[in-house]
Amino acid sequence: MQKITLLICFILISSVSYSQLRLDENFDYPAGDSIGAHGWTYFSGVTNTMFVTSPGLSYAGYPLSGIGNAATVNTTGNDYYKNFTSSADSTNTSAIYAFFMVNVQSAQRPGDYFLGLLPDNSTTFYSGRLFARDMGGVLEFGVTKASTSDTNSMVWSSGYSYNTTYLMVLKYEFVPGSNNNLVSLFIFNSGVPATEPAVPTIGPALYTSGDAFNIGRVALRQGVASRMPTVIVDGIRATTAWLTTVVNIKVAIEGILDPNTSTHVTDDTVTVYLRNNFAPYTIVDSAKSVINSQTLTGFFNFRNAATGTYYFDVRFRGQPVYRNAIQTWSKAGGELVTNNDGGSYDFTTSDTQAFGNNTLLKGTVYSIYSGDVSQDNVIDISDGSLIDNDAFNFASGYLNTDLTGDNVVDLSDASIADNNAFNFVGAVIP
Repeated sequence: MQKITLLICFILISSVSYSQLRLDENFDYPAGDSIGAHGWTYFSGVTNTMFVTSPGLSYAGYPLSGIGNAATVNTTGNDYYKNFTSSADSTNTSAIYAFFMVNVQSAQRPGDYFLGLLPDNSTTFYSGRLFARDMGGVLEFGVTKASTSDTNSMVWSSGYSYNTTYLMVLKYEFVPGSNNNLVSLFIFNSGVPATEPAVPTIGPALYTSGDAFNIGRVALRQGVASRMPTVIVDGIRATTAWLTTVVNIKVAIEGILDPNTSTHVTDDTVTVYLRNNFAPYTIVDSAKSVINSQTLTGFFNFRNAATGTYYFDVRFRGQPVYRNAIQTWSKAGGELVTNNDGGSYDFTTSDTQAFGNNTLLKGTVYSIYSGDVSQDNVIDISDGSLIDNDAFNFASGYLNTDLTGDNVVDLSDASIADNNAFNFVGAVIP
């Protein structure tokens, strides 16, 4: 009976879809800095560095509204891209959505594109291009897929105003076959739809130009002086689903945490299950994110959860077979998660942030215990035996017996598990 229950739980967990945040950019940097100093890569143009400008943009109801500053795209200058945390393609998603706020200061009659999406290995194959132009004093927006020849058949949306902030969503959809991926543009002047509208403002547009193998970058472009608009851009969010609930979670893992720098020695994956805060604590959603080794933070994009109070159930590494830390829940009572807004949670500031105070102070950071190689919620001799076995056989690679993240199983891994076993470390859950 217990095995059947466990099997059912596994099926339920496996059936929860993963919707991943690929980028959040609020330009929350000092005004006057080059955006190149903050993760953006210059790749074209020799003049007019793109700077962080103040103030940032605001749009009521958008989660990234009013945070930090912005970037201003001008004419004839440097172009920049920023990488996603991981690329999106037809093997792992059906579409990529790029949300952002836009405020056009000026535009010209021919028009030109100022923002686009790129594959993760290209600086030229713009796959989704957002245009602005002036038509007799009226602002218009247009979108194409991947070729300048697309502009011959592109559709424009008219009736917009200068010096007005709009929320836009550029969607690139992967479709089976050749040269048939779709691009769409949604433009909003008020409100934020909770679900994707059935009909976009422009599109879905099918152009005969080539399809991108993947989308892995967003680019800001400063084109030819005779065509380019001047545009303020802010609050860029790229995700694999319509605007969903994103929670920023900061978490440290004992085995890969350097106590001298309070950083991880490597990036690695965490899965968070969102559970009801009442028995039987059912899983209502889940999300997976890479934890940045420097900030110890991941962006967890929950697409199915309504506003409510939940527990965060944290599992280090992406799949059950690769997990090697104790499952750790957030503090008693749960946390409020607001639909389409999300929030943040920090496991590292105090052991009281974990249910049952079940974290370890390593240096100045509270971290999740490593060593539960068998994933039975207890660190004991069975875990040590698995580690000793792999160490004896000089095992290497991305293994669940490698607790320190150096891709080698050795005495350093065994000592972590042995120490935690000696202290009877196990999962503490409601």
